[in-house]
Amino acid sequence: MLQPETTSTLLALATSVVGAGAIAATVVALFGHSGRTEVSAQRRFAMAVGHADRRTVFESPVLAPLMWLLGRLMETLYWPWAKRRLHATLVAAGSPKFYTAEEYMALCLLWGLAGGVLLGGLMWLTGGQFSLVSALFGGLAGIGACVYHVSDLASKRLKSISRRVPFTLDLVALAMGAGSTFTEAVRTVTREAPTDPMNAELATVLAEMELGTTRRAALKNLAERVPLDSLRSIVASVIQAEELGTPLADVLRDQSALLRLHRSVRAEKMAALASVRILLPNLLILISVVLCVFAPVIIRAIRGQLF
Repeated sequence: MLQPETTSTLLALATSVVGAGAIAATVVALFGHSGRTEVSAQRRFAMAVGHADRRTVFESPVLAPLMWLLGRLMETLYWPWAKRRLHATLVAAGSPKFYTAEEYMALCLLWGLAGGVLLGGLMWLTGGQFSLVSALFGGLAGIGACVYHVSDLASKRLKSISRRVPFTLDLVALAMGAGSTFTEAVRTVTREAPTDPMNAELATVLAEMELGTTRRAALKNLAERVPLDSLRSIVASVIQAEELGTPLADVLRDQSALLRLHRSVRAEKMAALASVRILLPNLLILISVVLCVFAPVIIRAIRGQLF
């Protein structure tokens, strides 16, 4: 029968061995690998069409091993729905830095670790005690801020594309009416403002066609990258016009007019809805003004000092 002192000593020794092994495994995982990440298909295609390669934390000499470890962790997690949704959001945001879904999840985890360490350290410095709840809250806040950032980028970019679509269709139709082909008209439009989100998407369509993709497949890819109902209807109309032999310039001009009509109808609906929503604040303001004016009289009447 072991003595209590011997048992506690063996338990402490086992705990020390396990802790040392965990630390050694972490050090080996972090610094025993070069930390080089594979070039994704998005980056290869972007570099093929002339984009400069990225400079992110994945290429940082200091953080590359840690990001490689986090990236491998995200690749092993089986979250297909989350990865598909994040991939669609990244594509809608313009593929910032050509991140894959796993890479951006690793980046969000890095922000979560930084937020947890920052908030936990702040609570430890101010209160003199480390709070696990504060660290968890900081981690969730960091992850949430990273996810919100890419979602906000995607939302703003889609709004910009939605505003630009009718004008772009008019320019393409005008160029085709002057004798240009669809490809030449699109190339002329994209040459004027290459940094515009809509023109960037059209430039991607041209790049796909130059690499061997058919026009129909390139336009379908455009509709998948930019999840806008208006753009999907335009792509469907263009494909149908190509199949039926309808003049493409007329189709684009009609689609542009239809989009402007829908926009005006939407503006009228929002104006009517705004008039209803503003009714309650106006009513509250009116009640507060009436109360301010008649409050002395009401108070005197309640106290019986009116007369």
